[in-house]
Amino acid sequence: MKDAPVPQEQMLDGRDGGESRLTPDAPGKTEKKDAYRYSRPSGAVRPAAGKGPVRTCESFAFDPNTVTTDDLQRLGLSGRQAATIENYRTKGGRFRSKADFQKMYVVSDTLFTRLEPFIDIPKLELNAADSAALVGLRGIGPYYARKILAYRDRLGGFCDKAQLLEIEGIDDARYAGFADEVVVDAAKCRRFDLWNVSDSVLARHPYIGAKGARSIVRYKQVYDSARWTLPELAKEGALPSENIEKLKKYIVIQ
Repeated sequence: MKDAPVPQEQMLDGRDGGESRLTPDAPGKTEKKDAYRYSRPSGAVRPAAGKGPVRTCESFAFDPNTVTTDDLQRLGLSGRQAATIENYRTKGGRFRSKADFQKMYVVSDTLFTRLEPFIDIPKLELNAADSAALVGLRGIGPYYARKILAYRDRLGGFCDKAQLLEIEGIDDARYAGFADEVVVDAAKCRRFDLWNVSDSVLARHPYIGAKGARSIVRYKQVYDSARWTLPELAKEGALPSENIEKLKKYIVIQ
């Protein structure tokens, strides 16, 4: 007895056995693929017999979070496959990495191998990100988004994304969940004149604080301006040495 023929639509999906894929109705959940594998030559989508000509696939850079369904079809997906990805996004799904796109059950291994070099998911620049962008990061909800924005404001901008670890509640595990998704443009950091700002400005900076601000004020009262340098400040122990190193990225060097 012959096996029942495999529907062409299933063949185009490239479903194989045992591999978990993201499902559109429940982002983050998985669905087992059917035990069947189908491979087609790269660069062409061959429809069922008598259903029309072979479609030529295009290759171009795309962000799976924003690419249109029309462009997905230009890339070689069927209309149903493109609609499935759009449905996943509409329900709150987000592709944080190329691997996330690969997990979609409508993306076969053959299709992903061809498209993987063209997947371009922009990283989030921390000094330009707003709250809405930050909550899209894994492990960062509205609460931590507010804390990140507040700390960024006090610092004058991030010079290194690892500074997020200085925020209470963002530990190594939470940070590791999104670190690869963010970048920092250090040129956006605001510098200030350590010796010519108000006490309140000094006290507000995370690397100085109220105690450090009082120490700097006293230092300025005791010593001539010729000694108003970070090395001299360090000698007097006005601030912890590690904080002085961090401050070098934020102060205007005279």
